[in-house]
Amino acid sequence: MHVLICGAGPTGLTAGVELARRGVDVTVFEARDAPSSLSRAVGINPESLHRLGPSGVTEALLAEGVTYTGLMLHRGSQPWAALDFDAARPERFGRRHMFGLPQNRTEAILAAALARHGGRLRRGCTVTGVAQDADGVRLTLDDGHTAQGDWLVGADGTHSRVREAVGIGYPGHRLPDVWSIADIDAPGWPHRDRVALSLLPEGRLAAIVPLGGARLRMISNTEDALAAEPFGVSVAHVHDTGQFRVALRMAERFREGRVLLAGDAAHSHSPAGGRGMNLGIADACDLAERLAEGGIDGYSDARRAEDRHIIAGAERMRRVVTAKSRAARAATLAGARLITALPPFRARFAANFLYG
Repeated sequence: MHVLICGAGPTGLTAGVELARRGVDVTVFEARDAPSSLSRAVGINPESLHRLGPSGVTEALLAEGVTYTGLMLHRGSQPWAALDFDAARPERFGRRHMFGLPQNRTEAILAAALARHGGRLRRGCTVTGVAQDADGVRLTLDDGHTAQGDWLVGADGTHSRVREAVGIGYPGHRLPDVWSIADIDAPGWPHRDRVALSLLPEGRLAAIVPLGGARLRMISNTEDALAAEPFGVSVAHVHDTGQFRVALRMAERFREGRVLLAGDAAHSHSPAGGRGMNLGIADACDLAERLAEGGIDGYSDARRAEDRHIIAGAERMRRVVTAKSRAARAATLAGARLITALPPFRARFAANFLYG
């Protein structure tokens, strides 16, 4: 069996690694000529680490990344409540923490594992056409070449050419807020193993996610994450800044014949809870196991149900932390104090955050 994969982000590379380690012939096609240098997605949850263990990827990730032991909530600049992830009960996937690594390093580790397990990665290849019949799939590339395989995985992002080529709808809507990020060096920031979140007036928020060493990721639902931060961070160097918008969308189905969708090509949602990359990894691991060992007919229904559940939780979280009314803000802050004060609530919240 030969599987073609479009997209060399975390989802496409995970699918390639998981198929290749099971002995499947895999070729990954990527439009970019070179690996990305941007950090983009950061958080890796316990389920992803569990799923990536057999390939050797988890060991490499843990050697480079940051362990997040908890979450600090602020009201503006004022510390308000703290949650230790160790409170999570019951423990699942062998861990009670989140893990952080810039996406470009995650992709590099996955690409190395793909090569180690015998998979191929071709860069600078943009898909211009997809054709399929009962026997296989044929890709047309912008360099005039074609590729033939038994299955095609579209892991080529929210603007997926694969999804569009096979006529799968991607209904949903875009949220009005502009979000922003800034990756900085801040040697004086003391909380290197915790995520910090601040609730600001009028539904604004700011967050800090450590990336290792002196480097931090700032995130805000404003146009300027650096200007929005209330923590008094002393910035030594700015690596990168950017803006993005959030869309809530899900593909009408994750399969059309011999074409499968995964990751952002299949669903899009807010960054609340750091679910995006982890959902893509779960999609990829699931489809790889089903392709290699049987059961692909159930892939679309099973993943759409699971992804819908996780995305709904992320959307509830987004609405809570971006609520604009003073009453809703006060309720959120009071609830945070209650959660951290009562062990059963702490256990449940930490488990929901870590495991969905």
